[in-house]
Amino acid sequence: MLSIALILMLSVGLSEAQPGDPLEQFAWKNRVILVFHSESHVGTALEQVALFKKRQKEFNDRDLVLGVIDGGRKGAIDGTLIDAKDAAGLQQTFNPTNGDFLVVLIGKDGSVKLKEQTVVPASTIFNLIDSMPMRRSEMRRNQ
Repeated sequence: MLSIALILMLSVGLSEAQPGDPLEQFAWKNRVILVFHSESHVGTALEQVALFKKRQKEFNDRDLVLGVIDGGRKGAIDGTLIDAKDAAGLQQTFNPTNGDFLVVLIGKDGSVKLKEQTVVPASTIFNLIDSMPMRRSEMRRNQ
């Protein structure tokens, strides 16, 4: 079975892994959603990714990028492969108990805004982001 990371990469274009902190390039520019999954929860991860893909415009409006980490062994963020060391580092940082499924929202400031072990509706993520001061400021500027 294809891993969710591979499916995600193929759906948005594929770039080679870059060494270093895979989240550093997004600091103060993007909010990041990481979907962690084990082999037994590939279907759950696919469901989560599909919910976001259905609302891509709203996803983009909030400067969101999506990453999928497959058991801490491999992954991709915003269509770019990350190496096994970086995938393991993200797993250790955000999902140290190696839960079967976890969704993490990381703000532009790099802090964790949400951690859920179940599929999260896109509207829940959007409402949370829209309540943040930085997002409210962005919305005012874009009016």
